[in-house]
Amino acid sequence: MEKRQKNLTIPILVIGAIAVIAILVFGTITTSQNAREDTAEAVKSVSMMYLDELAGRREQVVENNLAENKRVINIALDMIDEENLSDLDHMRAYQRNVKQLFNLDRFAFVDENGAVYTADEGIQHDIDKYAFDYMTLSEPEIFIKDVKSPDKKVIIAVPIRDRGLSIEGNQLVACFMEIDMDIM
Repeated sequence: MEKRQKNLTIPILVIGAIAVIAILVFGTITTSQNAREDTAEAVKSVSMMYLDELAGRREQVVENNLAENKRVINIALDMIDEENLSDLDHMRAYQRNVKQLFNLDRFAFVDENGAVYTADEGIQHDIDKYAFDYMTLSEPEIFIKDVKSPDKKVIIAVPIRDRGLSIEGNQLVACFMEIDMDIM
């Protein structure tokens, strides 16, 4: 009988040991999987927090750049005098100086007929390329020109009708600047 009990004890011990090992392995796998999921969730949460903060900072930088450029356009308009508007050559010289001083791609005026006065290209009739309505412009507008092109430009347009500026008998109603997107 003792021998029979000994014979049963060994298989019970083996089965018990296998059960304990299986429970330990299963517990370890489950715990590690839960830890991995918790870690992934924590990393995702921290990453989202940092991305939100980074986006907020970037948005603030862009907003500050736009505000500064609105200020620049007003400074440039305050610098204009009668001599600068005495003829097209003086106006172009003034525009070239503004472009150079403020590192702009274009500094242009639009008259009541939609003609665009530029420093280098002269008078253009391509106002339809721009997303602002020069006749109804009542406050500064900002938009992107050539959105699908790799050579995107930020356009800041301001109304100047109330400034009483004219060139060769044509009232100037809007002024705008073009800035390369990479510079912004």
